[in-house]
Amino acid sequence: MSNPLHRFHIPGVSRIPRRARYLAMLAQVAIALTLLAACTPPQPLPPTGKGPSPEATTTGTVTSQPSATATSSASPTSSPTATAQATATTPASSGTLPPGSALPSEATCAARVQRSAWEPRPDNTAANNRVPTAAQIAGIGPWGPATGFDPKADSLRKQMTGNFTGTTDEILQWVACKWGIDPNIVRAEAVVESYWHQSQLGDWTSDKSYCPPGTWNGSGCYQSYGILQIKWYYFQEAWPMSRDDTAFNAEYVYGVLRACYEGWETYLSSGTPLPGYPRYHAGDIWGCIGRWYSGWWYTQGAVDYINKVKAALAQQTWRTPGF
Repeated sequence: MSNPLHRFHIPGVSRIPRRARYLAMLAQVAIALTLLAACTPPQPLPPTGKGPSPEATTTGTVTSQPSATATSSASPTSSPTATAQATATTPASSGTLPPGSALPSEATCAARVQRSAWEPRPDNTAANNRVPTAAQIAGIGPWGPATGFDPKADSLRKQMTGNFTGTTDEILQWVACKWGIDPNIVRAEAVVESYWHQSQLGDWTSDKSYCPPGTWNGSGCYQSYGILQIKWYYFQEAWPMSRDDTAFNAEYVYGVLRACYEGWETYLSSGTPLPGYPRYHAGDIWGCIGRWYSGWWYTQGAVDYINKVKAALAQQTWRTPGF
């Protein structure tokens, strides 16, 4: 069965430019952090903690995460001072709501966001303060069998608005709360996809048929856009909001992943995972994270991507000096 939704792996499309940039950046970051640790005293970091919970706003603790080699996926820009970083979000209850849970309202999640002046990505300011029009939201078609979903997934699609503004971290908190996902998972995946830059471009192609409207420059275009890298060819209804609006970009991606987590991405049931991994089922958030990259369930590419997100989660890259 063909996959109508996958994020990468389009025949004939080169991903070398973006991956090459990531590998070069990783080497540079590793060297820079080593020199910083050797030459300067430790700097204060934002307090350990998670964003607003979909369940409650009481204080919680950080749970342990699997360790792995940390990987980031874009070149970071200049960051605020250590003093500014120290004002980042305070701890809040965390966790991913099980399949079938009632999800909080947008207003509830907006109230639960831990507000802060900390903004490590000031280049996101315009996109962070832009929301889709009613006409753009109305243009998002139903989720159902034609797009690989159980019809129940359309209840999630109908909740999408992109109607939130704030700092980059506040937006990620709001999205995590709205879809009932651990906010640090959302933060970590955004590190891997864009290093928290809404302006991130990915997946260069010379095939014009894969290019969003207005992006062909005569020789090629980028296919994927935004803080969580939505690929136009498979999510055409999300354009241009996926490029222009940070909250919409993140909300759309995690709406898709919530549908996956609920067991409503039915096409995944036809895939064969790697030996030792389970077949598609509800309640496997890491399988769904891998699905965003590969389009399938526990393929090798999906597993490699999962490990990158887990590494960013374990390191809490967004709290490190220079982020």
